Amino acid sequence: MNDIGTPAHQVKDTLDREVGLVQASIDLVASGGAVSTTVAGLRLADLVLEIVGPGASARGVLVEPLWGADEAVTDVRVRRMDRS
Repeated sequence: MNDIGTPAHQVKDTLDREVGLVQASIDLVASGGAVSTTVAGLRLADLVLEIVGPGASARGVLVEPLWGADEAVTDVRVRRMDRS
Protein backbone atom coordinates (compact mmCIF):
# COMPACT_ATOMS: atom_id res chain seq x y z
CA MET A 1 0.00 0.00 0.00
CA ASN A 2 1.20 3.49 -0.84
CA ASP A 3 1.52 5.79 2.19
CA ILE A 4 1.41 9.03 0.16
CA GLY A 5 -1.49 11.12 1.37
CA THR A 6 -1.78 9.44 4.75
CA PRO A 7 -1.70 11.64 7.84
CA ALA A 8 1.65 10.16 8.94
CA HIS A 9 3.18 10.86 5.54
CA GLN A 10 1.82 14.40 5.56
CA VAL A 11 3.28 15.06 9.01
CA LYS A 12 6.68 13.75 7.88
CA ASP A 13 6.59 15.93 4.75
CA THR A 14 5.64 18.98 6.82
CA LEU A 15 8.36 18.28 9.37
CA ASP A 16 11.00 17.79 6.66
CA ARG A 17 9.97 21.03 4.93
CA GLU A 18 9.93 23.06 8.16
CA VAL A 19 13.30 21.66 9.32
CA GLY A 20 14.73 22.57 5.91
CA LEU A 21 13.45 26.15 6.15
CA VAL A 22 14.84 26.69 9.64
CA GLN A 23 18.13 24.97 8.79
CA ALA A 24 18.56 27.26 5.77
CA SER A 25 18.01 30.25 8.06
CA ILE A 26 20.56 28.90 10.53
CA ASP A 27 23.05 28.49 7.68
CA LEU A 28 22.41 32.05 6.53
CA VAL A 29 22.94 33.56 9.98
CA ALA A 30 25.92 31.33 10.82
CA SER A 31 27.64 32.33 7.55
CA GLY A 32 27.27 36.03 8.35
CA GLY A 33 24.84 36.58 5.49
CA ALA A 34 22.29 38.00 7.92
CA VAL A 35 22.28 39.06 11.57
CA SER A 36 18.84 37.51 12.06
CA THR A 37 15.88 36.16 10.15
CA THR A 38 12.41 34.85 10.90
CA VAL A 39 10.65 31.78 9.56
CA ALA A 40 6.90 32.30 9.89
CA GLY A 41 3.95 29.98 10.20
CA LEU A 42 5.52 26.74 11.38
CA ARG A 43 3.01 24.09 12.43
CA LEU A 44 5.52 21.71 14.06
CA ALA A 45 7.79 24.22 15.77
CA ASP A 46 8.40 22.15 18.91
CA LEU A 47 9.73 19.21 16.89
CA VAL A 48 11.70 21.46 14.56
CA LEU A 49 13.41 23.17 17.50
CA GLU A 50 14.33 19.79 19.03
CA ILE A 51 15.93 18.73 15.76
CA VAL A 52 17.83 21.89 14.78
CA GLY A 53 18.51 23.42 18.21
CA PRO A 54 21.70 21.56 19.18
CA GLY A 55 23.36 22.15 15.80
CA ALA A 56 22.38 25.81 15.84
CA SER A 57 23.87 26.33 19.30
CA ALA A 58 27.11 24.67 18.23
CA ARG A 59 27.33 27.21 15.39
CA GLY A 60 26.67 30.21 17.64
CA VAL A 61 23.09 30.68 16.48
CA LEU A 62 20.02 31.02 18.71
CA VAL A 63 16.66 29.70 17.51
CA GLU A 64 13.72 31.25 19.41
CA PRO A 65 10.03 30.39 19.09
CA LEU A 66 7.66 33.35 18.83
CA TRP A 67 4.36 31.83 19.90
CA GLY A 68 1.19 33.30 18.47
CA ALA A 69 -1.97 33.95 20.44
CA ASP A 70 -3.68 30.80 19.20
CA GLU A 71 -0.50 28.67 19.06
CA ALA A 72 -1.78 26.97 15.88
CA VAL A 73 1.32 28.20 14.09
CA THR A 74 4.57 29.56 15.43
CA ASP A 75 7.17 31.90 14.01
CA VAL A 76 10.83 31.18 14.73
CA ARG A 77 13.49 33.86 15.03
CA VAL A 78 17.01 32.81 14.10
CA ARG A 79 19.80 35.13 15.28
CA ARG A 80 23.41 35.20 16.32
CA MET A 81 24.09 34.51 19.98
CA ASP A 82 25.43 37.39 22.02
CA ARG A 83 29.13 36.82 22.59
CA SER A 84 29.31 38.90 25.78
